[in-house]
Amino acid sequence: MKVYIGVVESEIEYGECRDSIERITLRTGDIPPVFIRATKGYEARQQHFNNWLDQTDCEYMLLLDGDMIFPKDTLEKLRSHELPYVSGAYLRRTYAPPVPVWFEDGNTFPYMPWVDKFEENKLYKIGASGWGCILIHRDVANAVKPLLKGEPFVIEDDMDVHPYDLKRVMGAISDIENGKIEAVKVLREEIRPLRFVKDMIGSDIRFPFFAKMAGFDLWLDTGVMCGHMLNYQLHPLDYINTPDSTVEKVKETMRGKWQSEVDRLKHAVIKGNEKTSPDENTPEQAERNQVINGLPADNQGVTA
Repeated sequence: MKVYIGVVESEIEYGECRDSIERITLRTGDIPPVFIRATKGYEARQQHFNNWLDQTDCEYMLLLDGDMIFPKDTLEKLRSHELPYVSGAYLRRTYAPPVPVWFEDGNTFPYMPWVDKFEENKLYKIGASGWGCILIHRDVANAVKPLLKGEPFVIEDDMDVHPYDLKRVMGAISDIENGKIEAVKVLREEIRPLRFVKDMIGSDIRFPFFAKMAGFDLWLDTGVMCGHMLNYQLHPLDYINTPDSTVEKVKETMRGKWQSEVDRLKHAVIKGNEKTSPDENTPEQAERNQVINGLPADNQGVTA
């Protein structure tokens, strides 16, 4: 069960994310992470599909986003299920409120976003998820390909109609123009309405839709929990709304650091005075004595 690992990055690279990717446990035969940077993520993901299918004999591809932090056992857990199509769990890049990136299982548009709480270390059948942590078997890609009729695996699309064979469509139009009205049947076969609207659908929803049409469900493994980096506006309300139990731990930690600093400073002052004769009354010694005498004996407060 060899795996090609494809990582999609932007021009911004997070060291912690990259380190976590390079620490993912591999097996003999797995291809170490291949990093591709692109202005548009779907272009890089399509390139990974091309690399995987055309240039390797790996049964699986693990697609990862470069702005995420992954557990070391990400790949081992995902492939342990021996499922053809499975995702790790992570959140959208929002924090007010935090929202899962996946959608409920379904057969019609629009997909219902997943908003319910979920249990850890459990498999859920879902309708769609982001590309950020997806393990795909070659069988899924091979089954989806004919449904796309020449379109790429990963593309931003309005999905107003099903993919169609352009050559057949153009041939039917030519036949109709030449009086062969029966060619209308070809147009009806090829131009099949899907969503009836033209707003854009993300490639991460488009692909699992056609995978399900080809007979492959997408599964979510909540035992693989991944972090998603984002720029966060830290606000005092974050602290006000922090649970009391967490605040108590913060207090204990901060006061411990504060007391260590008090002890270190006292020690430094005492060592400084030892170098000066007790009979001397230099300005430096007076200043040191003032410092040490002004220090509290225990941790009655915390300073910034």
